Amino acid sequence: MEHRQVKTKTRKTLITITKMKTLKTLTLTLVLLLNINNSYSQWVTKVVDNKLDAPYKISYCSDVLDKAFLKLEAVGEQLSFYLGGSYFCDDMITVDIALVVNGESKRYSIEGMKSSNSKVLFLIDDLLAVEQAEFFKDFKACSSAVVRINESHCTSDIFKFNMSGSTKAVNFMLN
Repeated sequence: MEHRQVKTKTRKTLITITKMKTLKTLTLTLVLLLNINNSYSQWVTKVVDNKLDAPYKISYCSDVLDKAFLKLEAVGEQLSFYLGGSYFCDDMITVDIALVVNGESKRYSIEGMKSSNSKVLFLIDDLLAVEQAEFFKDFKACSSAVVRINESHCTSDIFKFNMSGSTKAVNFMLN
């Protein structure tokens, strides 16, 4: 009888250990999936050193589908803001940007200019300019952004960005 009790306890212990391993595996998988979703679309900061020019700072954020990116780059005393990763047809393009701040959508319309290779759309020459103060404040405070490119010749695109770390990105660029 004692042997049977030990066998039953051993079986129960094995079942409990198996359940705990399964629970740990599920928890770890869930944590990894959540981190993957958050990490690829946050702002990234780095110093670029191409050995030809003086090292310089950049900050960028890929959209949730990894098709486009927003980028901050210091040009002289200005902090330039642009979008890349797509192809743009029109020379001048109206861009609608919704910055979500505390759950509220703050809407802006910007006239962007495409680059000579049509792969970059320059949105704001200087985020630090006085006339950009409200946009700049919302940019640093927003949790997400939706950008619509309103092309007249090509297909209009909509890109969604996780803006986590935007204040850190700006601070990195300014210090």
